[in-house]
Amino acid sequence: MKNKYLSIIIAVLVGMFLTAFESYLEEMPQNKLKPSTTDDYAQLLNKGYVTGQVVPYLDILSDDVDLIAADHVMPGTDNGDVYISAYMWQDHHEASMLDGDKAFEKFYESIFYCNVVIENIDKASGVELNEVNVERTRKNIKGEAYVLRAYSYFYLVNLYAVPYNPETCTTDPGMPITKSTSAEDKAYTRNTVKEVYDLIVDDLLEGIKLMEANPIKKEAKLKFDALSAKALLARVYLYMQDWDNAIKYAEEVIKENPAIFNLYEAGTKLNMENNSGTSWNATNIWGKDYLSKDNDNVIFVNGINELMPAMSYWLFITTFSVNKDLARQFETGDVRRFYFMQTYSRDTYAGYRTKLSYAKNRYIGLTYTMQDSRESGYTRVIRIEEMYLILAEAYAHKTDGMKKAVDYLNTLRVEKFREGEYTPLKVEDFNQNTLLEFVMKERRLELCFEGHRWFDLRRTTRPAMERVGYNNETARLEKNDPRYVLQIPKRELSVNPAIGSNPR
Repeated sequence: MKNKYLSIIIAVLVGMFLTAFESYLEEMPQNKLKPSTTDDYAQLLNKGYVTGQVVPYLDILSDDVDLIAADHVMPGTDNGDVYISAYMWQDHHEASMLDGDKAFEKFYESIFYCNVVIENIDKASGVELNEVNVERTRKNIKGEAYVLRAYSYFYLVNLYAVPYNPETCTTDPGMPITKSTSAEDKAYTRNTVKEVYDLIVDDLLEGIKLMEANPIKKEAKLKFDALSAKALLARVYLYMQDWDNAIKYAEEVIKENPAIFNLYEAGTKLNMENNSGTSWNATNIWGKDYLSKDNDNVIFVNGINELMPAMSYWLFITTFSVNKDLARQFETGDVRRFYFMQTYSRDTYAGYRTKLSYAKNRYIGLTYTMQDSRESGYTRVIRIEEMYLILAEAYAHKTDGMKKAVDYLNTLRVEKFREGEYTPLKVEDFNQNTLLEFVMKERRLELCFEGHRWFDLRRTTRPAMERVGYNNETARLEKNDPRYVLQIPKRELSVNPAIGSNPR
C-alpha cells in the first residue's frame, strides 16, 4: 500500500514539469497527495539520484579516446555512433543522441526533488520509537538533500559554464539557481559562477554538519553520507583553487578511510606481456571490479557504466578505443594498464583490426578473461585514490608543499605496481611546474574513464586538440576554445530563452 501511495506522490511531482525549467512554472495543486513521513521523503530523495546514461559523452570529449576507424569500415551502425558529434566537439551534439543531452534536465530534476525535501522534511512524521529518533532522521535526510543538490549543481556548472576563475568568477555567467519549489512567473536567468560555487560549498557544509550530528545507516554507498560529502567538498575546493580547504577535507577523508585498491596480488600473478582479449594471462586468477561498491576505497557510486556501448569489447562492435598515448604513459610494472584496458586484434565484422578496449570494471575469472559489467560497473564514482591526488595537486601549488605532494603520490602509486617494481619518486627530481605536470599525468592514469579528464583539461590548460572523424573530416579545438563550455541544449533554450546560449 505504501509503495502505491509513494508512486502517486512521485507521479504528481514528476508531472509538474515537462522539461527542467517547466517544473518551476507550475504550482502543485493544494489538493494533491504529498509526502508526509520521513520514509516518504527518503524514498522521494532516491529519485534525485541521477542514474542511467546521463553524461555518456563526458570522456568522449576528452583526449582519452580515439575513433577506431576514420573511414568507418564496419558495416551498419556502431553502438557509439551517436557520440560522434561530441567527439568532434560540435555544438548541440545532443541532436545525434537517442534521447538528446539529458544532463541539463536530469540534474535540475534532481535539484527539484532536493528542494522538496529541504522545504518540507522538518514537518515530516516518523515511524521511529520516539521523537528524538524522528528528529535525527529528519535532519539526516535534510543533510543528504543538501549534498545531493550540491552534486547536481557541480555537474551543471562544470558542463555548461566556464571553469572557476578567482579573478573573473564574480562576473562569469554560471547556471540559474533555484532553492524553492514555488513557481514564479519570470524568466530564469543565470547566476554567476561564484554564486553557484558558493551555493555548492554552503550546501555541502550544511549537509555534512547535519549528517555528522545525526548519523543513520545508509544504503551501501549509493547515497551520500558525511564521508563522501567531505570528499566531494575536497574536489570542489580543488576546482576553486582553494588549496588549503582542499587539503583540509581530503586529509579528513583519508584519516577516516585511508584504503587504496591494492594491485600487488594481481600484478604478481598476471602475465603482463599478454593482455589480449583471447588470452588475458597465463594463470587466470580471480580479481575484483576496480570500481565495485564493495571495495573499501570506493565511498560513493552513482549511475551506470556509461562507456560500455561506445568502448566495450562486446561482440567487438564499438566506435571508440582507448587513446594510445594514454596507454603508453603507464610505466613498466604498473598493473593499472592491464586492469583498465586490453588489446583486441580481431574483429568479427570487419576482419582484423587492433584496438584498445575500455576494461576498467573488469575482473579476472576462471572461465573467461573479462567480465561485462553493465550492471556492476559505475562511471560516477568517488574513491579514496582521488583524495591522494587532490592532496598531491594542492600541496604542489604551495611553495612549501612539494615534499608532501611527492609523499602522497608515492603512497598511492606503490599500491598500483607489481611488488618490487616500483621506484619511489624523489622531490629533488621536480620543480613546481614539472611536479604539477606529473600530478595531472597521474590523475589521467588513475582516474581515466571516470569523467574527470574533460573537467581537468577545462580547469587547467584547456589545450589545443585535433582529431579525425568519419570520411576524414577533421576537427580542432583551439587553446582556450569556447567549446570547452558545452552549449545549452536547444530544448532548454526553447523553454527558457532567457538563459541564453553560451558564446561561440
